Amino acid sequence: MPLRRLRLAVVLAALAGASFTGCSRWPAERPSAPGQDVARAGDAALQQPSGPSGPPPADAPAHGAAPHEPAPPPLLRITDRAALAALEAAGLDFGSVLTGAPGAPSALAALSRTPELASVARMLVDDLRQVQRADPRSGTSVARHAHRLFDERWLSAGSARFELVGVTSRMDRRPFHAAGCGETRLVYRLAYAAEAPAGARSRLPMTAAFELLAPADDARSCRRLAQAWSRAGALSGPDLARFLTSPDGPLAPGAASRANLSRLVVNLQSVRWPSTVRPDLGGHAEYVLRAFRWDAGAGRYAPLALENTPDVARLSRDPRQRERLRAWLSAPENLARIDSGTALLPGEFLATKALSATPHGLARRVNRPFRVLFEPRDFDGVDLGGLSRVRSPEGLIRRLDQMTCPGCHQSGSVAGFHLLGEDDPARALDALHTAESAHLAGDLPRRRAVVEALARGAAPDEAVPFPERGDGARGGYGARCGLGDPSFAGWTCAEGLVCSAYDAPREDRATVGVCLPAAPEIGDPCQVGAVVPHADPHRDRAAAAQAGACPPAAVCNTSPVGFPGGMCTGSCVGLPEEGVCGAIAVLDPFNRCLARGTLFTECLSRHAAPAGLRRCSIEEPCREDYVCARTSSGEGACIPPYFLFQLRVDGHAVP
Repeated sequence: MPLRRLRLAVVLAALAGASFTGCSRWPAERPSAPGQDVARAGDAALQQPSGPSGPPPADAPAHGAAPHEPAPPPLLRITDRAALAALEAAGLDFGSVLTGAPGAPSALAALSRTPELASVARMLVDDLRQVQRADPRSGTSVARHAHRLFDERWLSAGSARFELVGVTSRMDRRPFHAAGCGETRLVYRLAYAAEAPAGARSRLPMTAAFELLAPADDARSCRRLAQAWSRAGALSGPDLARFLTSPDGPLAPGAASRANLSRLVVNLQSVRWPSTVRPDLGGHAEYVLRAFRWDAGAGRYAPLALENTPDVARLSRDPRQRERLRAWLSAPENLARIDSGTALLPGEFLATKALSATPHGLARRVNRPFRVLFEPRDFDGVDLGGLSRVRSPEGLIRRLDQMTCPGCHQSGSVAGFHLLGEDDPARALDALHTAESAHLAGDLPRRRAVVEALARGAAPDEAVPFPERGDGARGGYGARCGLGDPSFAGWTCAEGLVCSAYDAPREDRATVGVCLPAAPEIGDPCQVGAVVPHADPHRDRAAAAQAGACPPAAVCNTSPVGFPGGMCTGSCVGLPEEGVCGAIAVLDPFNRCLARGTLFTECLSRHAAPAGLRRCSIEEPCREDYVCARTSSGEGACIPPYFLFQLRVDGHAVP
């Protein structure tokens, strides 16, 4: 049957990412130091069997390598599965960190009976039930419900646990903590291994991360910590875990104690509407964003205000408070901090819960709370002349939106996440090709420069670029680019690419676009239409899309079959350089197979066909709304995220 006549849905495994960016606010506190001397960190751990028996000389490079060898870059994020497993075994498993009690149970059936997890789960369950009360079409069954709800039973299932999928060094977050050296973050992802049906094993679209304050017990603390992260760059696997948790390591005993816990942040896909329900958008999914702090007096985790995320509903009802917020944003000293990306909004304006939605990112108003509250004309009289990044009222609002939790999680992310963790290399289906989002990969050079400067004892540049596009980015395929607004004049596209307004709302079509080939290629959008946004994400819609051209012998798979903005696909014969052969499943029989409760992998094996997709890697990411999936050959291919079993709430084994 010709590809044009198939209702298609790619069901490969893919890249994902959820590196939390401080989506909560708590008054800066001085963290308790675990008593480490990071200046000595790694001396023993870096010795090789054939090397010298003593520690390196005092003037040796901070990473411990010989002076003539190039220094390894500082370690900024850990996704090495062997190292993460060793860290969990060393006491950094989710239950032990959550409860502060070593040896806490890992299975959620037991952990959910502790007051710590019970207090968090109770809040999330209430969020899910609010969705269900407001939407009678929502529920957990693929067969019976058009809107697929996260099954709350996973939060107390015996087959489920939160597994450590990433550790990140966030010393670049120093400006947000008055007495500290930034943060270290432990990122966990909900996963299960059910006994029935046999082989039912997957991860789920939910992450929880502990943001730990890095101690600053004296003036040299930050330099010693930066040098320790530099030493860690030479290690991997269990050796890395041993160093990190040694008395001299960044995760020394006590580093993950409640005294150092800034917050626990949660990102949960609450509900997903398939493309058959929202054909114009190519589907719809919502994510609950929450933060918690440990309340020692109450013996539970309590909700915490989200960092820089305004309470839109409350401020919309109170014009005077909204005006106070506008005045605060317009003050010269606050504008300077907004411009540098280091501002912290006062607590009186903040929300304790936010939603983000996909697809179409910042084209949707729920992901832009400041754009809901303000029009650009509200800042027409504000002097922006001395700022380096924000050079227009439209640029100011877009900057503010990207400093919020939903705005950041929808800027260059993988379906609302930035770090989702590496999959087993032996896993051929439903596996991630890379572990991080385009935003995270693009921001690593900036974070590295901060750590390297601190390790030298120099003052780093701690300004933060727009999450949508890092400073100095080359403007490759899918990158954000400027359409004329002075705030984004430097966002140009690489040779051979042009800046397209793509799905931008009509009022934003002179602001930010996306870099795409001048002539259509495999993977390009082919059903382009402006998003018509609304403050209520259920009322968003895509304007009548115009069919675009595809390369010769390629076809346009459209939004109604799950491809936001459409995607040009071809056959696996004679693929161009940008193409790679991947698996495609026929939508209707595949979904019927899932509805019968059949394993995802079995449904895929029965209802799939080869197809030419866009090649991708961490260096060449997909355009937004698409993720980089692992093919059977081990290469990466761009697909819609919700064709990945592990990135959708529905179709999983019953908990």
